[in-house]
Amino acid sequence: MNKNQFLNSVNIEDKNLISNIYNKIQIAENTNKIIYTNDFLPPAIWNQVSTICKNYGVELFTNGVFKDADRRMLSFSSEGEPTIYPINLLKISNKSKFSKVDHKDYLGSIMSLGIKREKLGDLIIQGSTCYAPVCNDISNYIIDNLNKIKNCPCEVSQYDYTLNEIPERKFLEKIVISTSFRLDSMVSAVCNISRSNSVQLISSGKILINYFQCEKKDKVINNNDILTIRGYGKFMVADIIGSTQKGRLKVIIKQYI
Repeated sequence: MNKNQFLNSVNIEDKNLISNIYNKIQIAENTNKIIYTNDFLPPAIWNQVSTICKNYGVELFTNGVFKDADRRMLSFSSEGEPTIYPINLLKISNKSKFSKVDHKDYLGSIMSLGIKREKLGDLIIQGSTCYAPVCNDISNYIIDNLNKIKNCPCEVSQYDYTLNEIPERKFLEKIVISTSFRLDSMVSAVCNISRSNSVQLISSGKILINYFQCEKKDKVINNNDILTIRGYGKFMVADIIGSTQKGRLKVIIKQYI
């Protein structure tokens, strides 16, 4: 498979990113060395690349530190899975006893340092502490320069996840009632808003499915799809558990917290 075939076989708009991945696969294949991406990529990318790698003499491995992480660093190797990745896990502690900060506050404060989202993995919040996997080449910069989350003072340190217990993601689980698995119906149910308001969110580009913007209101949502709804949060569509007497679907939704 040549480069053009590779680019056309991955259904991702960012062809520069896919081209960079192709180049890393070629380097890994030609040098027999382990080659890593310089960022964390969502499932829509690494799932597709994993399938395509079977055409090459290398395997794709991924690591996002956390169990079932969405955003992961990719590695390409012909010698088996690497034991160490160029990833540091940062522990960011909110030192204010009076103000709470949430996921978007931590993410926004880190990105305000000029750091791209792709340089960060999933963020897990536990109480007043955020755990953030980052590419190791920027970890010291964040430690030295991140002093506040929102208006709250914070302390940043490196957390050795190879020796200490790895934090686990927590969800807020709830049951919603939806007329169908169409995107506009699911957004309406998840956000508890009218169908017309959900269509407005979709048409204004505020809905991501598996981290990619979707403006098709009739897009069918599948189990384990991840909906990011700007202004409302991030949700996983977990399972159908039944239906109401009127034939509407009872759906388990897991909200990321």
